[in-house]
Amino acid sequence: MKKVWWIFLVIVSLAGCAVNTRYVSYTGERLPEKGRYYFVSIYPEGQLPKTAQAYRLIGKVELTGRFSENISSDLLADEARNVARAKGADAIINASSQSVVYDGLELIPGRCGRHYCRPDEYIPYRDTMLTFRGELAVFTP
Repeated sequence: MKKVWWIFLVIVSLAGCAVNTRYVSYTGERLPEKGRYYFVSIYPEGQLPKTAQAYRLIGKVELTGRFSENISSDLLADEARNVARAKGADAIINASSQSVVYDGLELIPGRCGRHYCRPDEYIPYRDTMLTFRGELAVFTP
């Protein structure tokens, strides 16, 4: 049973490494972290929050991941919400998602043994890179 638990733990930890996160702070201030169940709203580009409160931008977040590593745009949005909660933001505005399909060739180098020689092998692949971008906003009272 312990062996199964360790295998599960390794798989979960590797799955978390599939998303690359980049955060750029605009103000440099540190706000208190929001609670675990605080819902961070996401507003797409051109749509502003429908609240009477003013807001200020505290930073920008960008997340990328590959479709071949079981990353989806919904997962990237959830990870952006987690970053916003950790930075103390109330909403993500000017959010946009992008997907880029790219092709390539993977090289498997050949090798030679005593009685054989295997040449280099090129294997074509196709993958999709998903990107989520948005700015973190804090509502001012």
